[in-house]
Amino acid sequence: MEKIMSSVFLKSKYFFGKGAIFEAKDELASKKYKKALILYGGGSVKTNGSFNDLITLLKEINLRYVEFGGIEPNPKTDTVYKAILFARENKVDVIFAIGGGSVIDSSKVIGALTANPHLNDVWEYCLDTSKLVNPSIDIIAITTLAGTASENNSGSVISNSKTNEKYGVFTPSAVPVCAIEDPTYTFTVNKWQTASGIFDCFSHLTEQYLGTGTFGWTKNYLFANLKTLLKYAKTAVDDPTNYEARSNVLWTTTMALTQLAYFQCESTDWAVHTIEHSFSGRWDITHGAGLAFVTPTYWKLRSEKDSWFKDKIVEFGKEIFGVNGFDATIEYLVNWIKSIYLPTNWSQFSEIKEITEKDIDFLVEHSFKFNFAPHISKDFFRKVITELAKIK
Repeated sequence: MEKIMSSVFLKSKYFFGKGAIFEAKDELASKKYKKALILYGGGSVKTNGSFNDLITLLKEINLRYVEFGGIEPNPKTDTVYKAILFARENKVDVIFAIGGGSVIDSSKVIGALTANPHLNDVWEYCLDTSKLVNPSIDIIAITTLAGTASENNSGSVISNSKTNEKYGVFTPSAVPVCAIEDPTYTFTVNKWQTASGIFDCFSHLTEQYLGTGTFGWTKNYLFANLKTLLKYAKTAVDDPTNYEARSNVLWTTTMALTQLAYFQCESTDWAVHTIEHSFSGRWDITHGAGLAFVTPTYWKLRSEKDSWFKDKIVEFGKEIFGVNGFDATIEYLVNWIKSIYLPTNWSQFSEIKEITEKDIDFLVEHSFKFNFAPHISKDFFRKVITELAKIK
């Protein structure tokens, strides 16, 4: 069977470790940028050291800049468009995206549409990138929250401000040219967001493993990253200034979603992400926490449907959790989710007050319409979502 990819190109240049941003000085100075847009979400970047370090660096390389803040945790089309207009008006030629996945995701769409002024509908672009003519302006990613790996891939997940729909778009020219990763910038991230980022990474790794025809080398790569993640996850959550834990989690989350993670595999399985996007589109819940809620139920129902999938879950349990059998694997997963303070039922999300039949219909339609797991039918999405709605 034909593999889904057979070549690897890692566009991003990585600068990793304490003080990494200053190690990037010569690289950035050589780019001869004229004016930068500093893009961020809330005020945390101005308290964790990242913003001040960036300003120091920009002054050292004599690069002018403007700021745009307020990118939401689930970035909205309206905000992204405001940032595009701001970038065009200020004639920037590079974006420094400081934050987690939402900010870096947004920067790719902003960078692409800044370079293509004939495109003015963000949601239309997300649904159809074929009208893109010019490559994106350069993106420099400065990661302050470990989880999404957006700092070294082309993906962006954007929410429609009007319809509550949420969709992933890929812009190859907008892969960040530099990924600056200083683990100390993540020290101030709270337990909820730290754990949510960790589970997002867990989901990236498992959804790439749970396809068919996993290449042997790739499986070992995925398992090595999963073992590292589980080794340091609890410490990173409970001891936020533990450099060893934070640095290992940060690098693992980055490496979890590169082309290496699905090299020479026949297929992957992004159904958990697909279903979670419907939940976070509907209620604006934290993405990684939503994945934690969805995963055990999906694994159980999918294993009832496909014996080969169940076999992979059993293999996973033995290799990663050190347990034998399907039930033991699910039990371990649920207990691990609880141990890092993530939800196992929907009532643990303050945003969700109830799940009605109308809500279930929305979630099913959204999952099928924006399906990153085309092998999953609408009926099966309904089966999983209906079961999730019972877990209060």
